[in-house]
Amino acid sequence: MQTKIFKGILLLGIITLSSCDKWLDIQPKGKILLTTAKDYGLLLDNLTSYNYADIAYLDDEAWRNASNISAVWNSWNMVAANMLYLPNSDYDRSLNATGNSGTSGNTFYQETYQKIAKTANNIIYAKGDMKGTQSEINTVVAEAKMLRAYSYFLLINLYAKPYDKATATTDGGVPLKLDPYIETEPNPAKSTVADIYAQIEKDINEAIPDLNNTAQTPYRFNKAAAYALKAKVHLFKKEFDECLDAALKSNGLNNQLYDLVTLVNPVTNKPTTPIYANSAENLYYANALGGTYIGQELIDLFKDALQQYGEGTDVTDARLGLYKRPASSVKDYMYILNWTPTTKEFAPNTAGLTTSEVILMIAECYARKGQNNKVTEVLKPYLESRYKNFVLADFTLPNDITGTVNFVIGERRKELARGWNRFLDLKRLNTEPAYQKVPTRVFPADPAGTPGIPQQTYTLPVNSPLYILPFPSKVLENDKRLTSNTW
Repeated sequence: MQTKIFKGILLLGIITLSSCDKWLDIQPKGKILLTTAKDYGLLLDNLTSYNYADIAYLDDEAWRNASNISAVWNSWNMVAANMLYLPNSDYDRSLNATGNSGTSGNTFYQETYQKIAKTANNIIYAKGDMKGTQSEINTVVAEAKMLRAYSYFLLINLYAKPYDKATATTDGGVPLKLDPYIETEPNPAKSTVADIYAQIEKDINEAIPDLNNTAQTPYRFNKAAAYALKAKVHLFKKEFDECLDAALKSNGLNNQLYDLVTLVNPVTNKPTTPIYANSAENLYYANALGGTYIGQELIDLFKDALQQYGEGTDVTDARLGLYKRPASSVKDYMYILNWTPTTKEFAPNTAGLTTSEVILMIAECYARKGQNNKVTEVLKPYLESRYKNFVLADFTLPNDITGTVNFVIGERRKELARGWNRFLDLKRLNTEPAYQKVPTRVFPADPAGTPGIPQQTYTLPVNSPLYILPFPSKVLENDKRLTSNTW
């Protein structure tokens, strides 16, 4: 007989987990019985942090202190392997996935399935037994469906090929787990990319009618956040009309932006007023902090501001004011900048959804339609909130579609830095020759600072196997039916 996972596990971190389950590698050690919709909702407020270490530095924005790399030269860890874009043949990412050693650690893969099976699915299955008003019950179940949709969106975009309409029905995806039972295994072991996306959209569409316009906490989905995720799903499927429709609906519910021009103090490199998770710009707050340092290429993009698009040299990017040069004791210090604010001063929403990303999705859709007037119109408040001395009359977009789309992509790169968005964007855009990019790094930037490391150029080719994470070896051992995806 199947045994339900104890209702209410993981309440505020009270329950601990250990390796046992055959494919999730988890086992509850205790329980707290929940009864009301309010009780179940608390589970969602405990899932604010995401570990993205397995893809950290697999992009063209983050930088690593060269001394950290020299310390593990020829005895790689994940950070060094990613920083140097080492192929799988040189470094076994399946075996060395974060948290994959021993019996206590959990990888991103396992942590995300815990969110799905032990929180989202648990809440969804408890609907019939939950106490509270029907509206309260419907809302918390809808919030759980959104967590499940968001989790699967991350899983499918890290562990599988990018969505391709022509091959999605046969491309290998990830396991589809829709119940909260410990001992059941998904059948099939691995659903297709198309199946996973269909489930994501099903959850989102079912959840939207029951979500509130304002969530009780920034760690739960409201209607605007749900439409934002819906838009992002369509963006990654290259369904631009559907993306635009959903993004406009999200923007209609919340279009507030931080005015970083007035908030950022370039002397202290901190905001003059703290920016918390519950700030207006955050639609759904989740954190997955990437590298502390950004490299020279991204620094130059910040410094260039909008000069390529008609603005004068007095127009500066306020976001650059949140970074400063590290101490000279840091290797490569002349070629990197350090993010300065602490979490008490600025809670960057590096893994969730924001109004600024929604605006950029709208802009990308209009750009792909060749509607530059619409791009300018929707970007106006965004540009005014990010660029000091911005003058709309001077702003000029490229005449061609490719140029304008690339402008928007560049803004996404700056606005959504220090999380996993750049990695995801590189991966989705690699399927379009006009927007492909091969990231390169000359490392170390200052060979004199680390004479033991030869200066070389490292590249991340289009369709590199590094764009598809292998399933952790611990998971593959527990379910022999599974095989990692490849190009």
